[in-house]
Amino acid sequence: MKVGEDYQQLISENLSLQSVPGYKQTLPVFSTDLQAASSQQQAASSGNPAAVKMTRVVDFSQGPLQPSGNPYNVAIEGKGFFEVREADGTTTYTRNGSFTLSPTGQLQTSDGAPVMGKGGSPITIDTSKAGTMKIGSDGSISINGIQQSTLGFAHFDNPSASLQPGAYGRFVAAKSSDAKSGLAPTDSVLQGNLEESNGNPIEQMANMIMAARIYEANSKSMKAVDDNQNQLITNLGGHPQG
Repeated sequence: MKVGEDYQQLISENLSLQSVPGYKQTLPVFSTDLQAASSQQQAASSGNPAAVKMTRVVDFSQGPLQPSGNPYNVAIEGKGFFEVREADGTTTYTRNGSFTLSPTGQLQTSDGAPVMGKGGSPITIDTSKAGTMKIGSDGSISINGIQQSTLGFAHFDNPSASLQPGAYGRFVAAKSSDAKSGLAPTDSVLQGNLEESNGNPIEQMANMIMAARIYEANSKSMKAVDDNQNQLITNLGGHPQG
């Protein structure tokens, strides 16, 4: 039942973040844990050989790309991540390319964190010429045909093992050495587009219903066991042995 609660919580999180650009859904991995039983002999005699547990795994598969019409919106088709500088100076990684300009012309995330350029410096755009800004398929930023900067990217051989969820839907690298600078060889950048969540809301709702039914079935089973035990105690109490 505890695993059922955790599963429903996971689904609720996926549904609540479905509209966030670049959101990567979390998937459950169910397994059994023999160590949870006091001993294999006791487990066998009780008819409950293992405890069920759930592990969370982020699904880094590509989400669908949709045009937004905003020149500061950028999507990556492939495996790469945008680099973001946090307030404490650390670098995080995101697929959410819903960028804006600060009053000083600095390219930033929707929550105000600076977007890093190639080489690790924040990107500043001349707002007086922002209407002619172009972002190429390699992430290069040009104004009036003159390249000004390039977006900073990183990619990972195994993002599921290298990245951990952080604040604002961004990811933190477990080891900085896992981050490979730049886009992956087959990656491409699309200006005026956003990557949608890779989750399927209909599938999530179906999973929510299934999880609720499993939880209810286990709850009824526990109640049936309790009722049987209470009945047994009542019967034994009514027939004292002498």
